[in-house]
Amino acid sequence: MGINTRPQRESRMSVHSKLEPPRRSARTRVLMVATLITCEGAKRVRIRDFSGKGAQVVLENGQVEKCDVLLKRGDLCAAAKVAWIKGDEVGLTFYREISAEDLANS
Repeated sequence: MGINTRPQRESRMSVHSKLEPPRRSARTRVLMVATLITCEGAKRVRIRDFSGKGAQVVLENGQVEKCDVLLKRGDLCAAAKVAWIKGDEVGLTFYREISAEDLANS
């Protein structure tokens, strides 16, 4: 008789789910030394990967809080905010887009 008596599953999202927008810019793996200037002082970091919109850095020592920072490498000084922290790894989101050439030439 063609009548489906099975209850249909409803797709629901938990209020605890955290959606993150997909990354729109490609990340480039690099290994460069830079300085992260925070409210607590300057910290030496290694830039692990980079895109025009952000970077992942690794702190050589110390900690950092979620705050506004400056990423300094040579003549380049990029204003950013700390987007996430996982141990000694820190994700940065730049306030203005930075080109790979600017980073490489600094």
